[in-house]
Amino acid sequence: MDSQLPQKPQGWWITHPTLLTVSVHGAFDSNGDGLGDFEGVRQKLDFFLEAGISAYRFQHVGYYGNDPEWSGLVQQDWASVDPHYGSMQDFDRLMAACRERDVKVIMMAVPEYVGWKHPLYLRAKVAHERDPSALEAQWFEWNDDGTVLTCWDRPAPDCSNRAYFDAFLEHLGFWMDKGIAGFDADAVPTWHNADQAVLRRFTGFVKERGGLVTAENFVLQNELLRTGGFNAGTGKLRHEFYNELEAITQHKAEFIRNALKVRAELIQNGMFPYQQFGDVTHDKIFNSWACHRLEMYKLQVAFNAALPDQVWILAAGLTFTERKNQGPEIVDLGVDWPALEAQKDDPDSAFSHLRRLFALRAQHKELGIGHIEEVATDCPETVFAALRTSEDLETQALVIFNFSDQKQPVTVQLPALAERRLKNYLSGEVLEVKAQSLKLDLQLYGYKLLKVLP
Repeated sequence: MDSQLPQKPQGWWITHPTLLTVSVHGAFDSNGDGLGDFEGVRQKLDFFLEAGISAYRFQHVGYYGNDPEWSGLVQQDWASVDPHYGSMQDFDRLMAACRERDVKVIMMAVPEYVGWKHPLYLRAKVAHERDPSALEAQWFEWNDDGTVLTCWDRPAPDCSNRAYFDAFLEHLGFWMDKGIAGFDADAVPTWHNADQAVLRRFTGFVKERGGLVTAENFVLQNELLRTGGFNAGTGKLRHEFYNELEAITQHKAEFIRNALKVRAELIQNGMFPYQQFGDVTHDKIFNSWACHRLEMYKLQVAFNAALPDQVWILAAGLTFTERKNQGPEIVDLGVDWPALEAQKDDPDSAFSHLRRLFALRAQHKELGIGHIEEVATDCPETVFAALRTSEDLETQALVIFNFSDQKQPVTVQLPALAERRLKNYLSGEVLEVKAQSLKLDLQLYGYKLLKVLP
């Protein structure tokens, strides 16, 4: 590879450009109890593979008992699955099916999300009642009145306590041995007494086993996170990385250029960039005064499907429907299956569009993980155009996006592609670069995805 190109952390994520972030509860209900489960995830693996999705991010899969908040994120036991999801045998069967299909699974890793019935807390509580100076009592922090210090209204562990953190890492290893391919750490600044040494124990443990490990947000703005050894990040809140919705609603391509600067900084700090899609789409578009809502959504999908980084599709972003009350929080990261079923056979629907674009992303490496270089146009305020190059430098695509609510004639300057031919991935139309430029007419919120032919 050209030494001048940015060198990203290498791993399985290079060949898995699109990930679905969903709770197990919200994935698919295989037994009719109203909640998704491991067997439901397994049954839908091929369905989502056909839509270009080859990796998943769950919350936790462990036992949460009677504490369903945040989709079962708070754990009562690190070494067993919650029966709502199924049995450990069901989980092992799911992971075997994932291995057969080269589907990767990551989940949350949050040392401070332990519940009131977690064995480590119960042991520490008994030890503290007997002798506050006991070693096991020091796993958690205690107030002067004998009550435990809380975090998120649960017992707050001392992450600097080596014995406690050893147990935390041991449970990560348990799940990685079962096939989990990485972890997403949530709200790291709330980890009590965590410092760089603690974070590097955590990130080093995962990376030594070939895993992806990322923090939730602001990894460049927080010195502890920036130096903590994470090998993936977004630099900002996940959905604020590229800010393509701001570009669409404000008609300003400058948001994308600013994101590319953040992307370069992430890579310089040893982190693989990724972007989350779909969590604020409904609010941003449905709350705008625009009358071309579906076109705005389709432009956002096309932009994400052509990014050089891994894209995490939030389950709610699969279908473009107004959000309704989703019921218990344990399904707040769920797929809207009625909407998806209604859309999957309609070629003009939001989901059919997403499936078509992300399947292209999976099939054509120049649309997946790789490199990006902006190319000049004669309307830079509202249009962003770039050459996309595959990670192995073998294939290229030209991608062009019109963030305006007006039709836009555009001339793209392409000296590097002089006298080359381009083929539209969607229509099959072949275009030619003449005099080092390409002239196009873009629809409002329109885009072009063009393969550079040999």
